[in-house]
Amino acid sequence: MIKSKIIAFTLFLFISTLGISQEGYQMKPNEEYTEIDFLSSYYDQDGDNGAVTGGIGTEKLTDVANIIVINMPLDSTNSINISAGLDIYSSASTDNIDSNPSSASSMDARAYANVGYSKKILSSGLTIGARVGFSAEYDYKSINGGINLAKEFNNGNTELSFSGQAFIDNWETFFPEELRSTVSVPTTSRKSYNGQVTWSQVINTRMQVSFSLEAIYMDGLLSTPFHRVYFADQALPDIERLPSSRLKIPLAVRFNYKPTDKIVLRSYYRFYTDDFGITGHTASLEVPIHISDSWSIAPFYRFHMQSGADYFLPFGEHRSTDEFYTSDYDLSELSSHKYGLGVSYAPLYGLARLKMPFSKNILLMKESSLRVSRYTRDTGLTGFAVALGLSFRI
Repeated sequence: MIKSKIIAFTLFLFISTLGISQEGYQMKPNEEYTEIDFLSSYYDQDGDNGAVTGGIGTEKLTDVANIIVINMPLDSTNSINISAGLDIYSSASTDNIDSNPSSASSMDARAYANVGYSKKILSSGLTIGARVGFSAEYDYKSINGGINLAKEFNNGNTELSFSGQAFIDNWETFFPEELRSTVSVPTTSRKSYNGQVTWSQVINTRMQVSFSLEAIYMDGLLSTPFHRVYFADQALPDIERLPSSRLKIPLAVRFNYKPTDKIVLRSYYRFYTDDFGITGHTASLEVPIHISDSWSIAPFYRFHMQSGADYFLPFGEHRSTDEFYTSDYDLSELSSHKYGLGVSYAPLYGLARLKMPFSKNILLMKESSLRVSRYTRDTGLTGFAVALGLSFRI
């Protein structure tokens, strides 16, 4: 009921703006060039609260992620967006699904791709779009589809947008070795639906603000079948058990301010609540500083805190008579800090130019960037990430 009311309200809010007239306003058409962005990142973490072993044990994980995003205009009003990625990870914790792990870590990969189409109606300031995609990993397959609508008015200084998406996931279940003959799950599928409405406003040449409201509803297998839970009243563990539905409500605000021509303050705050009993607050600040016409640096910091889920207890503190239980510290009460620095180099005429074969087009490498961050959590988890980005234009 709550989910349907929120979605209905967001749709009503968006549709009610479609009739706003903009006499003399003409929406900006698509650019005449194709944009290509490539990002490669490395992430490493460690901790002592592995959910696979019931909230104790290693959380060692490394992940190498690569993604390419192509935005290609077909003409002044129609465009296609394509994204594809591959993550290769090594996880010591998932290798503990068996009691006698074969190595120090277990490796696997996730591949995904999405294709989107959008059309602008220049005279009305309206953009409509749709997208489809898939994701595949060793234990699950997922397909998704969605729509997006955006309406510009107030001479382009105001935008109201709505996006909706659905995910259909199917799991291949893997249970802890000692429980495989005794446990089962009621379903191996999961469906997720989300709708988001965002209001963006240009206040003046130095200030912009946006507000967003989102609703996410999940139904099906929400627990992870190879997470163990240990009890206070019996020796034999069980697998993690969670409700079959979950409603999440995030509300967020962004505020960007440019105090000088060289400095931008990008601030963000999000409030989160769900029916698992978690309430969270996230705040971040990023400060891009243009130190020359080509170079910029961007120190950033993010703080997050949340209450614990109703179903979380540490290792050995649950009762076997409970209906739901987890010892996954992602669902515990926690606070975290993430901080780092980004550096980008974007000379006026680009880093390099290459004439494309069999074409008059030029491939321009216009920007390179490097971003390094450190993550700490009061549960003892720590992480380090480095990302390299390259931007091209055809």
